[in-house]
Amino acid sequence: MNGAVSHSEGLATMIGAPPKTFLDTQIVSDVERGYIGADDWSHVSHYLKQATRYCISALTIGELLAGMAKGDSEYFEKHKRRLRVLLSPGPPAEVFDFIIYFVARELGLPVQRPAHLEDDFLNAIDLILSAPSKEALLDGFPLPGADSDQTVRIRIDRFVKEMEENRGGYTRVMGYRQGRIAIEVSPQLWASKLLEFYGVSGSADSITDVAERLSATYEFEMAVNKLVQNPNFPVPRRTSDLVDGQQLCYLCNPNVVFITNDSDFRTRAVKSPQAKRIKTFAEVLACAEGKSPLL
Repeated sequence: MNGAVSHSEGLATMIGAPPKTFLDTQIVSDVERGYIGADDWSHVSHYLKQATRYCISALTIGELLAGMAKGDSEYFEKHKRRLRVLLSPGPPAEVFDFIIYFVARELGLPVQRPAHLEDDFLNAIDLILSAPSKEALLDGFPLPGADSDQTVRIRIDRFVKEMEENRGGYTRVMGYRQGRIAIEVSPQLWASKLLEFYGVSGSADSITDVAERLSATYEFEMAVNKLVQNPNFPVPRRTSDLVDGQQLCYLCNPNVVFITNDSDFRTRAVKSPQAKRIKTFAEVLACAEGKSPLL
């Protein structure tokens, strides 16, 4: 699997559809802090809007909201600026769903999405941006454009609680593995266990398809498993690896390109043919300047 381009990888090139691009949280933060210059960002933002189908990841939204929820009230406007950066390449062509439902849709897996889950991310962001303060966001503020005295509040604190529970579970699992000899399972066994987690039974062909379509995530996880063999690996400080590995699941769509400045992504997923669809900001800027193609 690791040495050859899958059929789906070749199909995207053959069709020639504009790629779907999405940003890592780090890119958004770097733009807001000025680590990425305003002119360079303007150039890339325009390119993403005109030459690609710009998309937004639910995981990127989640990380930005987590920062807002955990941050002090005095930094509320800073976190709002980051949300505006995320939206600045223009109305997204798509907001990528939570991983399990995105993967299920792309791979045709019979996984039912609960009706209570958030499905209007852009409206939620618009409401957050209209809140005058963090306190108003949590306690309630007048609904923009409403004729009545209707108020709205968005409990991002509850959202963060769920994220922290996931990170806590990840820390416990990786802590158990720490210092132990890593057992590298085959892509097929890994894929079969993933299907079990999704509550789906699969044939040998479907397991192979899952292994191919999620090869970057598989390689990333195997690389992290090797890292935690070191008893000094700082597991509690590296819970971002959980979300990082999940971001790569979006590459199961052969037309998706992930933009990040975190070199760990490509280093850990290097054996996957999907690694070529992990791009740095500088590479995208070169595309925007007409120096090279995105794919």
